[in-house]
Amino acid sequence: MGRNIYKLRGLHLNELIELSQVGDKEALGLILEKFEPMVKSIVSKYYGTWVEFEDFLQIGFVGLIQAVYNFRDDANTKFSSFAYMNISSEVKSFVTYLNRNKHKVLTDAISIERSDDYFSENADYYIEDTDSEKQDFLMDYFFAKGMEELHDDEREIVELWMKGYTYQEISDISNVNTKKVDNTLQKIKKILEEKKDEYDKIKEIFGGLI
Repeated sequence: MGRNIYKLRGLHLNELIELSQVGDKEALGLILEKFEPMVKSIVSKYYGTWVEFEDFLQIGFVGLIQAVYNFRDDANTKFSSFAYMNISSEVKSFVTYLNRNKHKVLTDAISIERSDDYFSENADYYIEDTDSEKQDFLMDYFFAKGMEELHDDEREIVELWMKGYTYQEISDISNVNTKKVDNTLQKIKKILEEKKDEYDKIKEIFGGLI
């Protein structure tokens, strides 16, 4: 534990929030540590036995991180209340997502880890290995939320691309030009890149590094 952590522990919560909002990961880690009991308390109300508790817990931290990033000190509410609402909302959203997919095999999702500067036209580069021992619900959930930000025609393009169709084939099936296909895939890539910090932070927490 670095010296900076000891200094951060002496700061007021709002100061930690301000630091987190400008990219201080250690400050964010302390906030997540402080509010972990709240996350567990909320998650325990919604936990379903067919999904591991840890998966629900990760989604709870998604809500907490969003609360940190979106909180404004001049708002007429305490951070604890704001965090509670955000965590509850995110967990409820996850429950809806699970119920929608309960009887359906959740298939491949674009890997957040591979949303880098290199962009291949081949979907196989981004597809997660479905033979892995444990499904990454967090990544699946982020991907599903990203898809919700797209229009219907854009979702069709991404779904076709994930099935292995080429740009030209997608263009023919969806009746759009290949530029539209490329723009749509760049759009979902950008959406996932914006979620990568949240994904990495939560995975870091569950890896025991904080």
